[in-house]
Amino acid sequence: MPIFDEKAANAAEILAEIDLFVANSPHGMLMQSPAWAKVKANWNADYIYLRDEAGKISAVLSIISIKQADGTVFMYAPRGPVCDLRDTETVQELLAQAAEVAQQRGGFLLRIDPEVAYEENLVNTYRNLGYVVRSREIEDPKAFSNPRCNMVLDLNGKTHADFLANLNKKVRYRIRRTYTDGLTTNIYGPESENFVAYLDQFYALIVEMAARQGISHRPKAYFEALFAAFPSTRLILTLDPAGEPISAAILTCYNRKAFYIYAGTSTRMRELSPSLQTNNEGIKYAIENGYLEYDMGGVFSTDPANGLYQFKRQLCGETGLRELIGEIDVVYNQADYDKYISKQG
Repeated sequence: MPIFDEKAANAAEILAEIDLFVANSPHGMLMQSPAWAKVKANWNADYIYLRDEAGKISAVLSIISIKQADGTVFMYAPRGPVCDLRDTETVQELLAQAAEVAQQRGGFLLRIDPEVAYEENLVNTYRNLGYVVRSREIEDPKAFSNPRCNMVLDLNGKTHADFLANLNKKVRYRIRRTYTDGLTTNIYGPESENFVAYLDQFYALIVEMAARQGISHRPKAYFEALFAAFPSTRLILTLDPAGEPISAAILTCYNRKAFYIYAGTSTRMRELSPSLQTNNEGIKYAIENGYLEYDMGGVFSTDPANGLYQFKRQLCGETGLRELIGEIDVVYNQADYDKYISKQG
C-alpha cells in the first residue's frame, strides 16, 4: 500500500524506512520527516510513499492536517514532495494517493510548497496540469504558509576560514570584535548536563524579544518537542562578559542542512552584536559536522533597508537569496478554498 497504515503489522519498519529515505534523499527536507509530526503534535499525519522496481522507496509525500476554527480541514505537505518536482509523473502519482487521504480526513485543500527554485516554465507546467500555483503574482509576501524567499549560506567545500574570508571586512571585524569584547558562546544538545536550565534561558530570551517586538511566540513545550523529535538539534547560547545569556538560537540539523530555525535576543548589550557571534559559532559547528548549507530561513522583503534581510545578507552574501517556486494547491472543495484564500490574501 502506498499510503502508510499505522495499524499494519510492519508499520514501525515501514515508518523507519520512510524516515531513512527522507533523511538521505537529495530532495529530503526537515518538515517532510515523520519526526516533524511529533513537533506539530496537534496535527494529524499521513505518509504516502512509492517504491521502485527493486522494492525500494523512491518518493515520499508527508502530509499533516488540522481542523480549522470553521470546521474545514487544511492539509499541508510542508517542503514536499520528496522527489524531483520536474518528474511530474511521480508527483501526480503521489497526489493521486493524496486524494484518498483527503477523502478520509475531509480535507478541502492539500498545499505543497517545495523547496525548489522559481522557474516560470515549471510554474506553467503545474498550472497546465490543473493545479493552483501561488507564486510571484501574490503581492503580500506574508500570504504564504512558508516564506517564498530564503537566505541560505552555501558551505559545500568551505572551511570556517573561507567563510570569514568571504565576508565584508566590516562584518568580519564586527564578528571578531564580539570576542574581544568578552562575549562567549556555548553549544548544547539534549544530552548535555543542565540542558533544561539552558533551554529555560533560551525561552526567556524568546519571551523578551517577542514582548519587545509585539509579536506572539511558541510555547516552551513546542521547543521541548523539537529537541525530542530531532536529537541532533543544538542550542546555541551567547553570553555577556558576566556569563549571562544575551543571544540564543536553535540549530536543527537534518539531511544536508543546519537550520537556524528560532532565535531570541536580549535588550541588553545589543550594541555588541551578540547575534553575529551566535551565528558565527553556528556556522562553524555546521562546517565541522559536515553540513552543506546553513539555512537562515525566510525573508519577507529584499529591501536593503529591511533589518532582517540586511542581517541575513551580511552572513549569506548576495548569492544567498533563494526565490522558491511558491505553493501548489490541490483543491478538493472550491467553495471552502475560495473562503480560505480570501482570508489568507
